[in-house]
Amino acid sequence: MTHPANTPLVPIFSPEGFQAFTGAHAIVAAVCVALIVGSVVLGRRWRDTPKEKRLRFIWIWTTILWQTGAVVWWLLPANFDPTSSLPIHLCDLAAWLAPITLWTQHRMLRPLLYFWGVGLSTQAFVTPVLTQGYEHAEFWMFWIGHLQIVGSAVYDAAVLGYRPTFAHWWRVGIFNIAFAALMVLMNEIIVPACFACGGTNYWYVGRMLPESKTLLNALGPWPGRVFWLMLLAETAQLIAWIPWGIAAAIQRRRAPSR
Repeated sequence: MTHPANTPLVPIFSPEGFQAFTGAHAIVAAVCVALIVGSVVLGRRWRDTPKEKRLRFIWIWTTILWQTGAVVWWLLPANFDPTSSLPIHLCDLAAWLAPITLWTQHRMLRPLLYFWGVGLSTQAFVTPVLTQGYEHAEFWMFWIGHLQIVGSAVYDAAVLGYRPTFAHWWRVGIFNIAFAALMVLMNEIIVPACFACGGTNYWYVGRMLPESKTLLNALGPWPGRVFWLMLLAETAQLIAWIPWGIAAAIQRRRAPSR
């Protein structure tokens, strides 16, 4: 098949730019899903053996080292931007929550990892807030960072046996609302006052909108969209719990009555 001389060939992957809902997006998201599934398959096969512990150890320390590098990179003077570089976005916090939870298995951290990972961070695979191509560090930090968050949450449930409950859902929901309120103050008052900058959009509850179009664009003007954003977040987390709730109900029905 030939192409007219004046028709440029557009590569699937652009080194400079990235767009959602393209072939590049589909391929990268598919690779992330494949890596998560592969880790789960190996983890379940090696469960209760030293191999599984080594696999988890490697995942934990890879995440810690990668996230340390990401924080340092964003805080370098050449890269620092107070509107986006502070490590206080939900995904920044979740990226550190992931290795700590896999390491400690703390009962208060596991629900937060699951609902932040499966309930919220999976949205990055569907509507990535990313405009830089693979020649930019931001591309790799975005995809690998979210892979580590979602992969850790899925691994904790599928391999290590965490089971979310309805009580976990509403407790995490209350925490989300409280933290979102804090982030509104960070966006509107604290960060602008500290860095003499305009408004910011940490946790996406600020006045600004991402460079690329996302669901936020359909939620109306600020501050009303904060309410709809929180409602959508709680709904997404509820959906992440529903399969486990159904499974638990079926198990109770099958259990022999005493």
